[in-house]
Amino acid sequence: MINPKYNTLPIEEKAYLLCSRGELIAAVATNNYDISLYALDGEYVELYYSVAYNKIEDIKLLEDHKRLDIYTRNMDISSLLDS
Repeated sequence: MINPKYNTLPIEEKAYLLCSRGELIAAVATNNYDISLYALDGEYVELYYSVAYNKIEDIKLLEDHKRLDIYTRNMDISSLLDS
């Protein structure tokens, strides 16, 4: 489990932890951001990359698991269901 103080770390430290121990799960693109979902120490973490400014804007723990829907809504799992 990630230390609850993860969200208060400087963005550079969050990025280091995410890159060294995290696993990329999914990504979505919006008009302003590329948002990547990572698994890190049993938690989900989102990385917000600003397309306009070409930099990481934020990295934070995913606290509302209902947000996972944005990463799965365009997935086609029909081949997994066919037997």
